[in-house]
Amino acid sequence: MSEEPKSNLTSDDAARLERIESALAHLQHDVDTMNASLLDFLQRIQAFDARCQRLEANLQQAMEHSEPSDPEQELPPHY
Repeated sequence: MSEEPKSNLTSDDAARLERIESALAHLQHDVDTMNASLLDFLQRIQAFDARCQRLEANLQQAMEHSEPSDPEQELPPHY
């Protein structure tokens, strides 16, 4: 006949352990939520970085292909 293992935990200890496990589960949920948010922000930052690099490349290309202008030949904006 097998005997149930006896626990040395008192009811106070068991309640305390249950509160700790519950708090740990809530903290794990919070960490998972923050991790998902950080991953979302990382993807958005990477997308903005890629757009910025494309804009810089387009600007550099436009500057290389533009004709140099003579400021003395250009009309002021009010003309």
